[in-house]
Amino acid sequence: MSKTLRRQSGLTLVELMVATTLSLVLLSGVLLVFQANRTTYQMQTGLGTLQENGRYAISQITADLRNAGFGGCLSPSLEPTVRVLAASAPAFITDLAAGEFFDGNDNVTAGSFGSINIFDGPDHDGDGNPDGTDWLEIRGPLRSDIRYVTGEIVATGDVEIMGTGSGVAVDEYVFIADCAGADIFRATAVATSSGNTRISHDTSLNTQSTLSRRFGADSVVSEVMTHTYFVGETSRTNAAGQAVNALYRFDGTNAQELVDGVEDLQIEFALDTDADNVVDTFRDPGGVTNWNEVKAVRISLLLNSVEAANTEEANYRFFPAGNNAIAPPTGDRLLRQEFSTLVSVRNAVL
Repeated sequence: MSKTLRRQSGLTLVELMVATTLSLVLLSGVLLVFQANRTTYQMQTGLGTLQENGRYAISQITADLRNAGFGGCLSPSLEPTVRVLAASAPAFITDLAAGEFFDGNDNVTAGSFGSINIFDGPDHDGDGNPDGTDWLEIRGPLRSDIRYVTGEIVATGDVEIMGTGSGVAVDEYVFIADCAGADIFRATAVATSSGNTRISHDTSLNTQSTLSRRFGADSVVSEVMTHTYFVGETSRTNAAGQAVNALYRFDGTNAQELVDGVEDLQIEFALDTDADNVVDTFRDPGGVTNWNEVKAVRISLLLNSVEAANTEEANYRFFPAGNNAIAPPTGDRLLRQEFSTLVSVRNAVL
């Protein structure tokens, strides 16, 4: 009995040490695989955030740019007559009537739109001071549908457009245009009947109760407004305590956050300075003296991954700041990517 028990004795110390060592080696391998997968997941998540936010931001600005100053068959090159009938019209309405579809400011380091403060910008040049960010104002039919009238519109009658649910509302500014020119008035009543919409324009909100003239059956009607895009402060921070900034859109009253993780917005206007329908130069908003020369707009956005997505500080490039690689602050493990597009102002080139 005793011999059998001795043969079935436990592991020796050497065997136990070997088993422990092998277990530690295997566990280390598992931990390395887990860490590698975790790093890959963080990077893929960061890249996904960048791609999604960047594409959405560019699409929103591009859509508004393509509608800037739209007036049906009107062409600024024909110098159409645009009359403002709305009483006490804001500046963007009178500027739009004058053919100024845009406004903007270059490298702003202070100010606000609504209740949102403008982000003073990253330090691309490494001098310890923020470089500022641009803002861009776009004017045109940016919210409502663009509809045709049901027939010729007499000066003394209501404006009747095809269909319902166009987005035109009471108190808003309405644009009616044919190939000869346009009127901008303020809607005093909006009613639907027989599948169409009637828009009134009496003197309660306008300087006169009639339109300036008769408009043809090919006229288009839309509500006009302004959208200002800027980089603003969100008052939020990420898991590492870094401030999170975002792209906002201001409609004259409220600022709406579109996407977060936006660090910079830079605008350049393509100008035709000699009226030969060829772009001659690019200028920042502060360098534009004649907005009628603007034929295209170049948008450059710098976005980050919001949360850390890299194992070390990753250098990046941002075209408006130059071709040199830019080093992020120490301990900054965000991924960054530039999104850029050049949008032709269709209503300025037709």
